[in-house]
Amino acid sequence: MSSKNKFKYEDIFGAELEEASSEMTGVMEHTQINDVASEQIVKGKVTGISKEYVTVDIGSKAEGQIPVPEFMDRKGDINVKVGDELEVYVANMDSKSGEIILSRSKAMIFSAWNKIEKACQDGSNIKAVVTGKMKGGFSLSIDGLRAFMPASQSDDGYHSNHDEIIGKEVEIKVMNLNKEQSNVVVSRRLVLEESKKKLREEMIHKVKEGAVFKGKVRTISEYGAFIDIGGMDGLVHVTDISWGRVKHPGDVVSVGQELNVVVLKYEQERDRLTLGVKQLTKNPWQDISSRYTSGQKVNGRIVGLTDYGAFLELELGVEGMIHISEMSWNIKVKKPSDILKIGDVVDAVILEVNQEKHRIGLGLKQIGTNPWDELKNKYPVGTRLRAQIKNITDFGLFVSIGEDHDGLIRISDITWDTKEQEPLKNYEKGQTIDAVVLDISPERQKISLGIKQLSEDPWTSIPKRLPVGKIIEGTITKVTDFGVFVEVEPSIEGLVHISQLSSEKMKRINPQEFKTGNKISCLVTDIDTKNKKISLSVKAVKEQEEKENIKAFSQQHEDVKVSLGALLKDRLR
Repeated sequence: MSSKNKFKYEDIFGAELEEASSEMTGVMEHTQINDVASEQIVKGKVTGISKEYVTVDIGSKAEGQIPVPEFMDRKGDINVKVGDELEVYVANMDSKSGEIILSRSKAMIFSAWNKIEKACQDGSNIKAVVTGKMKGGFSLSIDGLRAFMPASQSDDGYHSNHDEIIGKEVEIKVMNLNKEQSNVVVSRRLVLEESKKKLREEMIHKVKEGAVFKGKVRTISEYGAFIDIGGMDGLVHVTDISWGRVKHPGDVVSVGQELNVVVLKYEQERDRLTLGVKQLTKNPWQDISSRYTSGQKVNGRIVGLTDYGAFLELELGVEGMIHISEMSWNIKVKKPSDILKIGDVVDAVILEVNQEKHRIGLGLKQIGTNPWDELKNKYPVGTRLRAQIKNITDFGLFVSIGEDHDGLIRISDITWDTKEQEPLKNYEKGQTIDAVVLDISPERQKISLGIKQLSEDPWTSIPKRLPVGKIIEGTITKVTDFGVFVEVEPSIEGLVHISQLSSEKMKRINPQEFKTGNKISCLVTDIDTKNKKISLSVKAVKEQEEKENIKAFSQQHEDVKVSLGALLKDRLR
């Protein structure tokens, strides 16, 4: 025992203990009456009890008296009766007067010292009552003799509530004994560890994977609970406590609680025992597909919120997730906590069940009617309506059609004129325009509108207006290395490929002959309305003109021939 841990027990035990110890260790002077000497412990028998004294016969017709308070317990009750045999201390004997003074408390102290000395020598266990708490530990009574137990020696390190042992009888070992100073230091921890070691030796042969034991919760941490199964401690991880969501083990179990556990794994070389509680019950996900199907309406409690969704407890151990995109049809939810809170009981619709991955997808908005379906029925494709421009972007116009719904007119749906470089220049924010519904997608929650669709696509009737084989006159709009672009109608262009500019093979286009702005005659050779392309040919026009000239010449030659034949015939007559 270090010097800083020393203390004076005289202050704790009182003058009575100091006196008894002095009397016991000092030189005793004996006065003998009938073979009974003073200052010794003898056996006696209670012969009478009065209000003030208890009379005890110590043999040889010698009786002494002991004050009643020495036999009173803490409640004030006398714990002795006539006929009881007990040991007493002969404090004084007067041979002349025959008066005998006895003490029960001193006899108990001497007896306790003998018991303590023996326990200190052989390491045996003795019993003591924890009488109270004091600085640094606890005070104990060993048959009336007070002892000190440091707080670190009061248990085996698992109990957090030390006060629970006050007033209880416990087994202890004597750690240190100083009879002269009346110092007794004891330990309960050594007894508990010794007992636990014996239990462990018996238990270690029983611990196998799958074995079930009844255990007691020793301590609780954030990641699990330590369970004593009788000499061995194992950890039940927080994920193995329940099939349901457990935020903290302390929410489900408490220190001292008894519960059944199953051995999940035992690593003997590392002395690590892993236990489980939920494994003693059926996994609720085993037959989840038979209880929950897509489209089913369910009810549950919100048990978790994240930035991307909310978790709904359908039953113990079974949770589904409501993604943030499935919370509202027409409100853009920024955070699930804006519309939901932990503990809310809500209805939802099952969107998907994945038994293998233990996932259930839920929808909150599906409980109500999809306003986008109603919108699609109200505005079928082709419906003409009035819309107000809310915003203008590089890719089109965002417009409001009322009822908190916005649509998009893409830049490609503003005009049929493909040559228009700035189709947005004619529009401004707040302007009301006419448009036509092109598509409403409830799945994507998008409305597509168009302006150019208010009039017929000029390309639709191009084959009628410009049939293949027709010779037209157009204006050259662009000259490239591969050909010449010709405007055949307003906003309608065709291409004369370089190979169709002349009957002669042309490597380069003559800029003097084919100049932007010049008029040119072309023959329509092909029309591709799908890709909005018209193929033209200058060469074909020239070839056709040559054929017509040859035909005209041939016809003229035939006419001359007929005239000469008729003239010759007349002369021969």
